[in-house]
Amino acid sequence: MARVAVRTDDFQLAYRLIKKLRQSQIKYIQLEYSTPLPQDVIFWFGTHKEVQRSSDENGVSCDIDLVDVTIQKHINLLLAGPDVKLLSFGVDTGPRPGLAWFADGRLIGSSQLEDIDSVVQEINQIIYYIAPQSSIIRIGKGPRTLSSRIVNSCLDQGFDVELVDEKNTSIGSRHDHVSSAKNIGLKSGIPIFNHLKVIPTKGEVREIQRISRLASHGKSTIPSNLARSVAKGRISLKEALNLHSQ
Repeated sequence: MARVAVRTDDFQLAYRLIKKLRQSQIKYIQLEYSTPLPQDVIFWFGTHKEVQRSSDENGVSCDIDLVDVTIQKHINLLLAGPDVKLLSFGVDTGPRPGLAWFADGRLIGSSQLEDIDSVVQEINQIIYYIAPQSSIIRIGKGPRTLSSRIVNSCLDQGFDVELVDEKNTSIGSRHDHVSSAKNIGLKSGIPIFNHLKVIPTKGEVREIQRISRLASHGKSTIPSNLARSVAKGRISLKEALNLHSQ
């Protein structure tokens, strides 16, 4: 039985909502705005005007530019349920980290992020939506520089953090960071209470220099001191390129 409804006469909004719901593998039904809701529907999405006009507390108003955020928020609430005791996260470290989250041991969601600076932001948002009694962040050791940066960012937010041995957490492709994050989230690790030292390797510095050359279309390569600052998260690659060009 469907638990979520797309109930709007706005064709463009309906298209975006359905696309995101399909990607999230959430069972849904599509209704015209004038159609009564089936009893099993927990909430429905529509435009701001449609939700206001209905006076239905189960209506969720949605802006077409915020479809992804709005749906993810309510999917988390739907799947997690009320009174979550422990919300645990698994983070597979890498330039594009994998993230998975569990409500009392049940997988609620997962995603691949574009950069490591997005990890804490995403975790904060999910915790805000679900409002668990407690939470824990389990981070795969992975590349030491990246894992240390994520650990330190999580500690800055006051999170409980564990560092997990990534051995045997990868399934299939070694680039499948989301699957690894799911396994990491279910493994106990070593509690971390103090900030870790971030010491980029020579290889990591050279890799950032290579990327800077690509980003500048071959016009310049940032020096090692700036590349090291990028690796430590002190400045962005764009800032390093701007500093180098001055």
